[in-house]
Amino acid sequence: MPEEMEQQQEQGGKKPNPIMGILKLVGIPLIVSLVVTLAVFFLLGQNKQPQQQQEQQQVTAPTQIKAVVIQAGKFQTFMLKGGRDVVVIDSLTLLVGSEPCRAAVADKNDEIMDALSIIFLSKERFELTTPAGIDLLKKQIREAVNEITGFTGEKEKFGVINVYIYVKSISSVQ
Repeated sequence: MPEEMEQQQEQGGKKPNPIMGILKLVGIPLIVSLVVTLAVFFLLGQNKQPQQQQEQQQVTAPTQIKAVVIQAGKFQTFMLKGGRDVVVIDSLTLLVGSEPCRAAVADKNDEIMDALSIIFLSKERFELTTPAGIDLLKKQIREAVNEITGFTGEKEKFGVINVYIYVKSISSVQ
């Protein structure tokens, strides 16, 4: 071993510095990891949305509000197709996506009741006694109310979202 040191001193004249070796072992990986970390942050960006986009998302998120068309316990009768049968509705409630739609339902109650009578005049007794028939009725009511209140197209998500109807009975008129 002393012979090797003598050979190194003769060749280069310098003894290897242990501090420089440690700095190379620690410093180079530290600098490389710092550069890689910064590159990842700049390339991927931050996980925050701009304030304006957050406000816009809050404004466009529909809320769910109930709008009562026929109060529970206030039995409303509608004539069915042919004029021999009537349906008795105990309650009709709409789940709407915005306060303006709820206000429009309240303002245009007469037009909505007229649309309901037209919808029921196109139905027969057997259509209102099946789950598929009730689902179709709910869809037709939702579409009619959205049309009356003006919540169609892109604004439809702020209009009627769901229809809750309770059919008390269907009876013959003779």
